[in-house]
Amino acid sequence: MTDRSNTTVRTRRSDQRSPDDGIRLRALSAAVYPPEESASWPGRNIEWAAPDFDIEIFDEHGDLVSYTGLVIRRARHEGANVLIAGIGAVKTHPAFRGRGLAPSAIDAALGKGVEEGCEFGLLVCEDHLVPYYERSAWCLYEGTMLTTQCGEKEPFDFNKVMVRSLGPPAPTSGILDLQGPPW
Repeated sequence: MTDRSNTTVRTRRSDQRSPDDGIRLRALSAAVYPPEESASWPGRNIEWAAPDFDIEIFDEHGDLVSYTGLVIRRARHEGANVLIAGIGAVKTHPAFRGRGLAPSAIDAALGKGVEEGCEFGLLVCEDHLVPYYERSAWCLYEGTMLTTQCGEKEPFDFNKVMVRSLGPPAPTSGILDLQGPPW
C-alpha cells in the first residue's frame, strides 16, 4: 500500500534543528525504538556520525511520522576520493508504516545527495532488511568498509553495507574508507 497523501516532506540542515524539532525527533525515535529495545541494542556502543541533513515527513496534523538522516561524506574507494550520500537513522512511526514514507524520505535524501555532488548512496542495515532495500535498487557492498571508532580505523562488520548508484555505477567491492564513523 502506498498512501503518501496529506504528507509534507521537509529537508533542512541538521544544525538548523530547533529544540522543538529535537523533541519531535526524540518522540518518533521512542515510538520506533522503545527504551527497553534501545537499551539492549548491540549498536549502542558504536560511534555513529551525526547527520548533515534531516529529511522529515509530517502528516496532515503536522506530526513527524518518518525521518531519514543524510550524511555527506568525502571518503576513499581504492585510494580515490569519492563523495557519498550516507543514509541513516531511517524510521517511520509504527502507525504509518506500509505507506511508502521511508522510501520517499530516502529518495529525498538521495536527491539532496545528487544536488551536493554525491556519486553514490550508502547505508548499513540488518540482514533481514537486505531484500527490502534490494527492491529499491540498493546492492550489497561485498568489499571491506573501514570506519573510525575512538580515533582508530577498523573494518565495519556490525551490519550489511549497501550502495546505490547516483549516476555512474556504485562500487560493490574493494576497500572503502569512510574516513570517519558510520551513519
